[in-house]
Amino acid sequence: MRRVAYLLAAATPLLAAAAAPSTGTWKQQALRSAAPDIDRANGEWTRAIVTGDADVLSAPYAANGVFIGPDGTAIHGKAAVRAMYAKRPTGVKVVKATIESDGRAAHDPNDVYEWGTAQMTIKRGKTVRHASGRYLTVWHRQGKHWVITRNIAF
Repeated sequence: MRRVAYLLAAATPLLAAAAAPSTGTWKQQALRSAAPDIDRANGEWTRAIVTGDADVLSAPYAANGVFIGPDGTAIHGKAAVRAMYAKRPTGVKVVKATIESDGRAAHDPNDVYEWGTAQMTIKRGKTVRHASGRYLTVWHRQGKHWVITRNIAF
């Protein structure tokens, strides 16, 4: 009888913990924490790529963030990413842009991978063309915010 009493006493905290509402796994917590910054950056991208606002386009990057273009060219550092966006060729206008985040996965509590598709309607002179490309972005927790450490455009 004494053994049963000890088992019940030992099991009570475990049963209480199992019945308590869960705040989720570290993966769910990381994804929830990163979502507002990712969603904000994606929303701002759709407007800033049209207006050519290099400050807004480079804002979510970490100081040592890297952008890798579809041709494999790597742009290192937030300032260089800003300069890349500021160098839009004369006569090229982005008429419309959309971005769709297709998925996200937490690698660890401080790193989230996001992938999706970006589409743009581009006008050069009188020629209008549509471009679409996939992307993979690595977001890293930096204090209370999430920043881009790697952004790969395919």
